[in-house]
Amino acid sequence: MTPHIAAKRARLMAGWAVQSAAAARSKSAATITDVTAQALREPAGKREYVIVTLRTDAGVSGVGEASVAPGAAAAVVVNVLSQKAALVGRDATAVETLPASPVRGAFNMACLDIVGKLAKAPVYEVLGGPTRHKARAATTLTSPDAVSSLRAAGFRAAFVPLPPPPYRNQGQGWVKGVRRRLDELRKAAGNDFDFVLDCNGALTPGDAQMLAKELETFHLLWLEEPCSLVNLEAAAKVSGEAVTPLGFGRHVTQNHQFQDLLRLDAIDILRPPLRLGFTQIRKAAALAETYYTAIAPFHRGGPVATAAALHLAASLPNFFLQEVPFPAAEQDRRMRAELVSQPVESVRDGYFALPSGPGLGITLNPDALQKYRAA
Repeated sequence: MTPHIAAKRARLMAGWAVQSAAAARSKSAATITDVTAQALREPAGKREYVIVTLRTDAGVSGVGEASVAPGAAAAVVVNVLSQKAALVGRDATAVETLPASPVRGAFNMACLDIVGKLAKAPVYEVLGGPTRHKARAATTLTSPDAVSSLRAAGFRAAFVPLPPPPYRNQGQGWVKGVRRRLDELRKAAGNDFDFVLDCNGALTPGDAQMLAKELETFHLLWLEEPCSLVNLEAAAKVSGEAVTPLGFGRHVTQNHQFQDLLRLDAIDILRPPLRLGFTQIRKAAALAETYYTAIAPFHRGGPVATAAALHLAASLPNFFLQEVPFPAAEQDRRMRAELVSQPVESVRDGYFALPSGPGLGITLNPDALQKYRAA
């Protein structure tokens, strides 16, 4: 190394040291001072979700939501609270540096809620949006006769659960039966109503290929998780032999797995689960955008996560559709509306309006939190 280069490097290192020292001395705009978690349960359907709250020394709190498998709410609360020592004292605005954990997505939502409130702007503006001014909505069809109630609620798209086939390699009779069921649903719903057929990974690649081919003229929005992702080449073959769009990703947790699907051209709609949080889903969406692939985050939790999903939708250029639960029981729908002061799950002509307040744009109702607390 020449003396000139050595001197130059020394000056650079000294400059970086000064910057690092200054950064270390500067006080965070909002330091996390407390972490709380509360499990909620819908009274009729028994769906559970955990609300996470981060409090800061700036007088601003952020909320997030952790998804819960059936009967696992207490374990998720314990998991959240076990992270308290790692979070207290951290800069709430340093979203990218959150410690890894199964509930990191909930902390991610809560931190961005804090960032938005500090900036006095919706989260999607902090993230560079909005890329749109409304978000297309869909929900799950809980029974064949529920189409009219979904239309009345404003929905114009629904996920149709495919009953698990009784055995492998069904044949044409079963495929034609699925087609007849979908035709009946469209007749009841109207031609302006779209469907996603949710297979939940239950089909063999052969059955998935036959079904995708049969439904080409039905024009599904997409065929959801038609087969397992154990064999990615088989999934790519299903995609390559039919024009019916395929959606995969709701069981994927790492972005390199999304990239494997994209490289094989096995996917038309990327379905990252909302529990991954804003940061990881935005990275997955950026990957998908380079492959001209749309994104529709998977979400079947509570209204706090719905609010987060709408901010995410408004920040993604390649966003397509956001599903949200629409419980069959009126008391469950009433609970979801009571939890937040702003109506985040109202649908009009097939679309959600974007939240407009700072942060996630919602305020939790303390009375409702107490009323619906899970035991």
